[in-house]
Amino acid sequence: MARGLGTRGRFALAYLLLGVAAGTGLGALIVLLQRPGPAPAPPWSSWRPAATAVQDRVVQIADHVGKGYKLPGGDQLTQVRIGGPANGKKLRAIVIPTVPNPQTLSDYQVYDWSKSVAYVLCGTGGNCKIGEGSASRARGTVIRREALELALYTLKYADPIDNVLVFVPPGPKEKKLTSTLFFRRSDLSSSLGKPLRRTLPRQPPLPGEIAATEKATVDDLAGNLYTYAGILRTNGYGNVLGIAPKAAASG
Repeated sequence: MARGLGTRGRFALAYLLLGVAAGTGLGALIVLLQRPGPAPAPPWSSWRPAATAVQDRVVQIADHVGKGYKLPGGDQLTQVRIGGPANGKKLRAIVIPTVPNPQTLSDYQVYDWSKSVAYVLCGTGGNCKIGEGSASRARGTVIRREALELALYTLKYADPIDNVLVFVPPGPKEKKLTSTLFFRRSDLSSSLGKPLRRTLPRQPPLPGEIAATEKATVDDLAGNLYTYAGILRTNGYGNVLGIAPKAAASG
């Protein structure tokens, strides 16, 4: 019958087992440290504004997006201006009616102007009309794509902006800025959470050359035109910029 281990032998065995366990654990740690980590997420866009201040970022976004859109003759489709037809008036909000005949501010959806940006897509013709070619639904789609791209860049890189209003060039029967597109952060949250080129995968197309799948995206995300109702004065609140939903129109 084998004799049991003495006290010294038992301690030696215990230390041996602890050493083996520690060595195994250290080896596993080294393997984990040497294993490559997860690949970094792809950037949201290949370009981003370099400025720090929000207003300066908005200026850079307007310049970058505007230069990408061309007419068939090679000229820029529109100049992208910042601001709206407020005529120097200080604004408190953008408002959209929620009832047919609004009477008070409670009859509107109200969007804080300090968290909003307004752009104007202005052609080279009179009253910001596009001077080259004729208005068409195909050109209107590309204009709405440009407005959508402006909104996406602004909401991604110009925090705390939550709302983007884009005035589009006047249509054939319009003599002034009449139509707008309005984008809220909540409406575009899905597109802001994935790389831009998954939403707008191609370079800005010429009017009439947009791919069917991309047109479907533009129709879905930038399909609702609004009528500019003017600068409204509200009692006890201040000036607001009013817009109201309208039927789709060509650009």
